[in-house]
Amino acid sequence: MSDENVTVNWPKIVANLRSRVGDVGFDPEVHALLKRASTDRVLVACSGGADSVYMLALLTTWADELGLQLVVAHYNHRWRDEASDGDAAFVESMADGLSLEFISDVRPDNEAAFTETTARALRLDFLRQTAAQHKCRWIAFGHQMDDILETQLQRIARGCGSDGLAAPRPIAKFSHQPTHIRPLLNLRAGDIRMALDTCEIPWCEDSSNDDLDIARNALRRSVIPGLIEALDRDPSIGAARSRRLLEEDAVALDELARQSLPSAFTGQVALDRRELRSIPRALVRRALMAWLHGHNLIQSVSAPSMDALLDAVLGPKKKHRISAGVGYIVFDAEVVRIELLDGLEVALLLEPALLEPGDSVILSTGAVMELEVVEIDAAKQRSILAGEIDQANEAFIEMKKSSSFEVRGWRPGDRFSPIGAPGSKKLKDWFIDRRIPQRERKQLPIVTNNSGTIVWVPGFPPADACKIHRSTKRALRLTYQTRNPL
Repeated sequence: MSDENVTVNWPKIVANLRSRVGDVGFDPEVHALLKRASTDRVLVACSGGADSVYMLALLTTWADELGLQLVVAHYNHRWRDEASDGDAAFVESMADGLSLEFISDVRPDNEAAFTETTARALRLDFLRQTAAQHKCRWIAFGHQMDDILETQLQRIARGCGSDGLAAPRPIAKFSHQPTHIRPLLNLRAGDIRMALDTCEIPWCEDSSNDDLDIARNALRRSVIPGLIEALDRDPSIGAARSRRLLEEDAVALDELARQSLPSAFTGQVALDRRELRSIPRALVRRALMAWLHGHNLIQSVSAPSMDALLDAVLGPKKKHRISAGVGYIVFDAEVVRIELLDGLEVALLLEPALLEPGDSVILSTGAVMELEVVEIDAAKQRSILAGEIDQANEAFIEMKKSSSFEVRGWRPGDRFSPIGAPGSKKLKDWFIDRRIPQRERKQLPIVTNNSGTIVWVPGFPPADACKIHRSTKRALRLTYQTRNPL
């Protein structure tokens, strides 16, 4: 249904919706939770799309019965110019029609053009800050059953365990943050829209949902229909069941890990390596992740680094030392401990930054990284293919559908396969081969794509997987300039 400006009797049409769906309109786990949470405030994230409008409408009908106070929140990404402003106005009019408090924010001018990933991060920051300001214990999201399969496919492509494949969860708890609830995970997108149509409830259609350069849209429009045809069944229903089973497994493994190694969950600086080696690998992984998270180091350890850490802790090495953000993980035959860096070493670390076409980013080291779309004429193509590029300051890479990158520091376990190399090997070994000093390694930016693959390190050719070809007409140009000598 369109988002045209019409006079809507919101109390009447949401009452009609509740009459139509009865008491089965919400995920039973979320409904039971809210039933126990009397007098609590809920921040309802509403984009104006069909799913979040349906959720807000039903939550409104449940609020009095459950003793809930609702606050409506909308984040305007300004992704679609006037259409985005129209979505914000629509949600505000719905909140006003239902006599609910409305809070909104707009993406600031200093935030450059962004992708789905950065948009999600900005929106989540806004929601969490708003929830804290308005004393909301819960944040409600409009994810529905079809979102589960899309999320699982994306995460399988990146590689993840049961926790990642158990998302999105109907109830997700976080330390020092509001609990996330998803009341619609038991409902299909088509059923939600059918119910809204039947009750003549309007919503906003987001034209960016037709953009197949966005991975989730491509899965929804191109990949999943092919799965349905190939399997002769709807995989979304099976994915929803798998998600529930994986969540059961994840919860059980967490509990076993806590019982097996409680010190990893209580902020201890050191762990008993002999205890770690006495329990199953799956529990060791969870214990180490909880331990690193408790010391704010988990973001500094990539997936390959975690695998390498597990191999080292459980392997025959008697002593080892692995870099992890502002510290090192050090172990001997008996103890695994965290050794923090001193102030000078911390100052040398490169803080992660996002980079997208048109961006110019000043890194924490003072260096500048830029990314731009360029036309490749015949002369430039010959120069690139001949390797006549200053590899320390410039790289040309193939333009992909998703062109969002992260610039970060080196992490143990990083592997790189530059143009001309016989294969990939550890980035640390490349550094050793090039005789790059330890201090430079800490400040040298590593550019990775959405899947975490390294595409360029200044001083090296770009990755072989994203090299320029003779048919390339447009490319991405990365430039790197240091402000101060390393």
